[in-house]
Amino acid sequence: LPLGLADKLFFHFEGGEDMPERYLVGSTRRRETMSYQVRPMGRPRINCFFGGQFAERLERDGFAAMTAFATDELAGLLGGDVRRKLRPLRASFWRQDEFARGSYSYALPGHADDRAKLALPVDNRLFFAGEACSLNFFSTAHGAYETGLAAAAAALATLSD
Repeated sequence: LPLGLADKLFFHFEGGEDMPERYLVGSTRRRETMSYQVRPMGRPRINCFFGGQFAERLERDGFAAMTAFATDELAGLLGGDVRRKLRPLRASFWRQDEFARGSYSYALPGHADDRAKLALPVDNRLFFAGEACSLNFFSTAHGAYETGLAAAAAALATLSD
């Protein structure tokens, strides 16, 4: 089960109170683009989403390159004045995270059953959970949560044996 890459970048959006919450796509003509959630839940933020090879490149290039790209694209979408209203906050670097090494699992054709194999305990002593172990809700937080509950229940059951 390989891991794909989907990263996020967050800006504080000063003075955007008059703007409604909305979603924007940077470009429909090129692969190297981001999508944007402007004022999520009414908050002064812009959440930026990007993935695949583009995310790989931006992770390698670093936080400054990531924020520069997003700022340029947002200026094209919202007008040049937006540049002075954006303050970069944080970004995910999932591929560089030594414990994650990526964002979401995906099954290659013919290998969806590998999720069930991954979830199998080892000698009833080592139990696995996470979105990659979920047969129905892979790539989601609730898939990770559900498999965590199942693994915890299985581990507790071995204690009473």
